[in-house]
Amino acid sequence: MSELLTTARPYAKALFKTAKDQNSLDEYFKILSDLSMVVNQKEVKNLLLNDSFDNKEKVKILSEIMKDSANENFVRFINLLIENNRLIVISEILNLYAVYLQEERSLKTAKINTAYELSNEQLESIKAALEKRFNKKVVVEQNIDTTLLAGAVVRVDDLVIDGSLKEQLRKLETQLI
Repeated sequence: MSELLTTARPYAKALFKTAKDQNSLDEYFKILSDLSMVVNQKEVKNLLLNDSFDNKEKVKILSEIMKDSANENFVRFINLLIENNRLIVISEILNLYAVYLQEERSLKTAKINTAYELSNEQLESIKAALEKRFNKKVVVEQNIDTTLLAGAVVRVDDLVIDGSLKEQLRKLETQLI
């Protein structure tokens, strides 16, 4: 996994810099999302892995599929990925681009797993606490995970705050043993 991120990082940074220079951060994010979706479709993936097509034909095929959204610079980016055999890391490039986009906008995403759906007031309270802690605007994504029994697990970047009953029971078990 970290190997794929290492491979994807220079491509994501270069694309982000180009998009920023052109004042097209959102547009490039959308095109990159579309490309990732296209490349990860089974039929397209098989076609791109087929050695009977050379790189120019693969670029032409992807360019044709992406013609409604991709501009000339993005087609060159697709060409670069194909020439360097890097389409396999397109998902990682997309994820890194999203991280750079959030950093640019001083945003953080908090993923909250809870056993039950939280009320808007509870979500806003958690959001306010996280914004105070990180001194950045926080976007909250809530997921229901019934295996937690009760409580919540909050993830922001590498930080994990586990306040679930499941975790408390696990800690109690290790103390008793």
